[in-house]
Amino acid sequence: MSQYQFRVYTLRSSDALTAYEKIWAQHIPGMAKHRITTHGVWTVPAAPGSDAPRLYALVSYKDADDVQERLEAYLSSPGFRADMEGFDIGQIVGLEETLLTPTVDSPLR
Repeated sequence: MSQYQFRVYTLRSSDALTAYEKIWAQHIPGMAKHRITTHGVWTVPAAPGSDAPRLYALVSYKDADDVQERLEAYLSSPGFRADMEGFDIGQIVGLEETLLTPTVDSPLR
């Protein structure tokens, strides 16, 4: 059974969300090289006078992999640095990471 992680990025602005959405498209093949599979990426724009825009991603790791080790390997890779070049990391104002355990009947196991 795979280990799943739900990642929620809160962005400073709609422009930052648009830019980060493009960056995530570049992250997908790089993450795969580090044994991190992307199952989906979604965006939620900010409502006028409401919440900040968000990007949601569902990724998984192989059973035997240490999630933190895999993630740190990717984040320290030249590919990740290249993807992030020119993007102000300060535009990400929040990050939530939640490990998810699939139920016995879950299609994603």
